[in-house]
Amino acid sequence: MESNPVEITVVGRGQATYPPERCTVSLAVRTDGRTAEAAAEPAHRLVRELTGLIDPLYNPSSGPIDAWALDQVRHSRSRPFNHNGEQLPYVYQALASIEVKFSQIDVVDAFVYAVSALDGVDIGHFDWSLTEATSAENTRRVRASAVQDAQSKAEVFAHSVGRSTVSARAIADPGLLGVAAASHQDYVVASRAYAAPDDGFELKPQDIVIRAEVHARFVAT
Repeated sequence: MESNPVEITVVGRGQATYPPERCTVSLAVRTDGRTAEAAAEPAHRLVRELTGLIDPLYNPSSGPIDAWALDQVRHSRSRPFNHNGEQLPYVYQALASIEVKFSQIDVVDAFVYAVSALDGVDIGHFDWSLTEATSAENTRRVRASAVQDAQSKAEVFAHSVGRSTVSARAIADPGLLGVAAASHQDYVVASRAYAAPDDGFELKPQDIVIRAEVHARFVAT
């Protein structure tokens, strides 16, 4: 007697890591003073110094810096309190934000080291990424790997109950087959920085992790 077909629903997952190809460095200029002019002058000077570091590296077609943006210098003031609760005279602040996009990440170390020597400039986060073309190609590969994982898993399930042939009936993004989605495709990017033994500045970007998940339904006979 021929066995009835068995329906198998599985989750397939794919994952791969890739070294980053691009980096966006966020910088902030922060200065203060007893007058608006006393706060603004060093802020404008620091912006000019940063521009002097960026301009020689800026080339929109070949890099190593292919884009950068500067917010205008913003001004504010506040009146702090001392430890006795007495309000002190106004303190004026000047703030400017700069984002620098590197298409060649081998020069990021030297740039950040030069910037770190400027008193009044804060180095913010580092956004490591792939180029659009590389990201699209690698995402396709990871998605294909997720489908292969689903197929392999379904074959193991089928063989364990004495079925030898497995045919795909549906493959979908998480949640579209009526199965709760545990996760979605995502990108995980992280970096850390530390002072090198020679008091230099060395960045250690972690690889970019691309993950994909599919839900699939098979029939085993």
